[in-house]
Formats: sequence, C-alpha cells, structure tokens
Amino acid sequence: MPISIGYDARAALQGAGVGRYARALLQALLVAPGDEEYVVLAERGKSPSWLRGREHVRLASLPVSQRASDIAWQRLRIPVPVEWFTGPLRIYHSPDYLLPPLAHAAGIVTVHDLSFARVPQFAHPQLAAFLNRALPRSLRRAALVLADSACTAEDLVACFGVPAERVRTIYLGVEASFCPQPGEDEREHLAREYGLDGPYLLTVGTIEPRKNLVATVEGFKRARLQCTFDGVLAIAGAPGWLAEESLEAARRAGRHVRLLGRVPDADLPALYRQAEALVYASHYEGFGLPPLEAMACGTPVIVSNNSSLPEVVGGAGVYCETDAESIAGAIVRLLEDAQLRTKLVRTGLERARLFTWERTAEQVRQVYHEVV
Repeated sequence: MPISIGYDARAALQGAGVGRYARALLQALLVAPGDEEYVVLAERGKSPSWLRGREHVRLASLPVSQRASDIAWQRLRIPVPVEWFTGPLRIYHSPDYLLPPLAHAAGIVTVHDLSFARVPQFAHPQLAAFLNRALPRSLRRAALVLADSACTAEDLVACFGVPAERVRTIYLGVEASFCPQPGEDEREHLAREYGLDGPYLLTVGTIEPRKNLVATVEGFKRARLQCTFDGVLAIAGAPGWLAEESLEAARRAGRHVRLLGRVPDADLPALYRQAEALVYASHYEGFGLPPLEAMACGTPVIVSNNSSLPEVVGGAGVYCETDAESIAGAIVRLLEDAQLRTKLVRTGLERARLFTWERTAEQVRQVYHEVV
C-alpha cells in the first residue's frame, strides 16, 4: 500500500532560496521511483499548475492564506491538525521551518539556516522574535529535522538543543538549466533586458544587511582602482528588510554598479554564465545556492569564509573575509590571474556535479521511510 506523504507546497510559490528549494525538491520527489503517494497542500486556487494531472499526487487546499494559517497555527496555537485539510497521512513534510499541528502523521521539517539566532544583528527583529517562539515548537513536534548543511545541523544542536541523532544533513541540488552551455542570443538578451553590454561581476540574493552588499560595493570600487577591470558590478535581487543602506551604497557608486532587481529564474543561468565571477561575501549562509549555481555554469566564485560556504564550495572558490579590503583583494586576485580562473572553472564544474536534486530527493525519501 502506498505511503501517504503530505507536502506543504505553499513555499513553492515564493521567490528566493526557500521557494527554489520547495519547488525543486517536490519536482524531484514526484519523478523518483517509489511507492509514495503525495498529498500536496496549497492555498485554495494557488496550487502550482505543473502538479495537475500527475499520477500519485492528490491536491489539498487550505481555505485561508498562508499568513492567516501561520497566525492560527503558530501565533494563536489553535490545535487544528493539518489532516483536517489533507485527510489521513503517514508523514507530513514542511520545507519551510514550521510544522502545523499533526493528528497522527510523523512530522518532517526542513530548517535552512539559523541566521536569526547566529547573527541576530542582521535579522529582522520581528521575524527573529517570531521564529524564536515558533521554531522550538516545530522542532519538538518533528520526528526528524532536515538541515541544508552540517553548519545548520550543528547550529540546531547548539542553539535549540535538538539531539544530533534527530537531525539529518541533506544538501541542496542544482537544476539542469544551470550549465556551462550558453543559450541562443543570451548576451543580446542580457544587454537588452539589463543593460549588461560589457564585462561584469555578479552578486545574487535578497538585498538585506546579512548579504553584506555595502562592503561588497566598496570592495568592488577599491578593486577597480587596483586592476584593469573596466566593467560593472551587477546586483540581482529584490529589496528585503533594511535594504536602503545597501541600495544607497549602490547608487553612490554610480554607473559602475547596476541594480537589476528581482531576476526571473529563467534569466539566472545566463546571468551566471556571462559574468566574470560571482561575488558572494555574505555574513552567514545556511547553504548558499548562488555559488553552487554559478559553479555549475562554469563561473568562478568568490565567497566569504564563514558558515556553510566553505562546506559547499570546497576548494573550488576564492575566499575572503567580510570587510571591503579583503573582498577587494579577492576580486583583484581572481581577475588578474588567468590560470587561477581556468582552474576554478574546472574545479567548480566538478564540484557542482556532486549536488543534484535527484540525489537530494533520494535522501529525503530515505528519511521518509526511516520514520514510517
């Protein structure tokens, strides 16, 4: 008899990293061979179109918005189990930090990072306060907790006392579209859509203090004075909380820094491929998907030497600290050393091949069967 697995697909409609994770994992789970039946939960009228008509998939809907259900389940702690909406389940998986009340299902929850606990000075105070209250309840409710990296797994033990034997580290994957083969006319497309008609360095991510864009912009400005690079720094990402300081730093840099805004997923591979390098000098990451995607596209990466980034990038990147001088030094080193760039392209492609969503899905399925 098939195992009935509930999967919260509401996060799959989000942008940025959590949304990418929720979508890519679910898509990989649905094509993996197995005896699972998936009950996919979405807001009424908002289920992803690519779910309709699939075998072994049943759609369930919540009659309220995600915000309303979060208030009911996490703030007011109304004990209405999710099975009221999905029907009976053996397992329920939330890919976005928080589990609802469960009647009989074994709960699985994915925790992507604990930046709000590890670097609270870079976290939104209201969100941090909410997660500090709500996350411990979800962790106690979960049969097993999935962490994106060993760094996040260790943080779960250190910050919230989760027993190490209840945590499983499962790395993210990289989608097939992130590859070194350029698409047709992609240079012309980038020039037309984003004004990128010359060489550029790239940084990707929501614009917020944790991403360290003020120091990144300053480091790029210093690097331009130290080498012959006559290009721009392109910043791809939507403004998040407290974005104004980062946006102002970018504006003050004038024509040498280009704010692209939120970029559609379909344009990201081309942006990575055509960049001279990705600069990702974040203060903290639970995984760091952009460096992996850039490496899969054959683009060298510069990353900060903290949190999970060395774990993901390994020996396939140039490391820096989070201050402007260190970032500038890494940029100059990469741009002026052609042999280093060639080596990083090769080792980055080799490294990226280790991370696939098929592998991620298989390891998640093993966790499902572990708790049945």
